[in-house]
Amino acid sequence: MRFVSRRTFLIALLLGTLSHAAFAENRVVELAIRNGQASPKPDVFSASQGDEVVVRITSDKPLHVHLHGYDIESEVVPNVVTSLRFTATLTGRFPIEVHSDQLRKQRPLAYVEVRPR
Repeated sequence: MRFVSRRTFLIALLLGTLSHAAFAENRVVELAIRNGQASPKPDVFSASQGDEVVVRITSDKPLHVHLHGYDIESEVVPNVVTSLRFTATLTGRFPIEVHSDQLRKQRPLAYVEVRPR
């Protein structure tokens, strides 16, 4: 069994943390909703695990949006930017949907796809 000094262990731990942080990025995506339709197309936004993600949403009508998987929701006021902010820790494809009593099951506005690093 090989023993590693405490100093060597701490340096290796620090370097591993720094290298992971060096690869993380800030992702800012814009999602405009007009007449219930989202743009731009394609409606899949990509990020990598560890990225800081901001989805900036504008709408011409009041909406309640929800990012599934991360359980982030917010009210969107017409013509005001609303931001959904999160660190991409979970991997997969997560829908951004409008939640409304008037709208039954509706196609998601967009998806956030988080890939493993």
